[in-house]
Amino acid sequence: MRPHEAFRDRYGFLFWLRWILWFAGSFTAAVLVWTILLQRVFGRIEGPELTLTWIVATFGSWLLIVIPFMRKKEQIWKRLNDDQEIAVDVWFRLMGLFMGLMVVTALGWSQRYRVEIAGEGMQGVWAKAVFGTWMGMAVPFLVVMYRQADRIFTRAVARQTYVPGYRTAAIPLERRLLPDPLAKKLGSYPPVLPNGHVVTALLRDGTRVPHVFILKGREILGVYDRPELGFDASDLADLEPQRPEDLPAYDESKWLRLDVVGT
Repeated sequence: MRPHEAFRDRYGFLFWLRWILWFAGSFTAAVLVWTILLQRVFGRIEGPELTLTWIVATFGSWLLIVIPFMRKKEQIWKRLNDDQEIAVDVWFRLMGLFMGLMVVTALGWSQRYRVEIAGEGMQGVWAKAVFGTWMGMAVPFLVVMYRQADRIFTRAVARQTYVPGYRTAAIPLERRLLPDPLAKKLGSYPPVLPNGHVVTALLRDGTRVPHVFILKGREILGVYDRPELGFDASDLADLEPQRPEDLPAYDESKWLRLDVVGT
């Protein structure tokens, strides 16, 4: 590493300057794009209907553009825990979708009633169509947001108050690593669980130990329905991989996890 790189601030002045320039530049771009687009479709942007359509389109699309940068800012500042990060992501996605639909419906109804809105004053038929559509969209969105919030809160409470029901044993990692021949043999079998095999361990003294969980084809991570491990990896003579249908019904209280206390 070069000396100046050790002191370089990844999120220093230049980072925030670029962020501010993009923030302002994207708004300017949204204004120009929607002004040109609406003028080509409707001619002059005048009257309350087209003015409101222009406002919703400009600010709605600009919000969609800056949402990723708003999220990046929060991630840089690290002010949110994992549960809050999930809630904020859900809120941004739903609000972004809602704003996008507002833009689409405003444009659609303005195009549909472009003859009517050419007159002076806000036309009732346009107002009823646009605001009625927005209110109709708001109801299911509120229901979805409430359900999402309730689901996030329930999961957060369960995660933060969860007390593991399994047992643990402190066994150094070097006592739990399979010898190379057994690891190579086990690697030829497909895993029955994510990143893991369940095997019957055959010890040199002839003892059979069923339901031993091997992580990533190498590390003895735990054993099921047994008060203690009772052996080291060096005591293994062979392994018999178990099939998915041979696995017992899982009861967390019977699971013994072997914690890493050494390397």
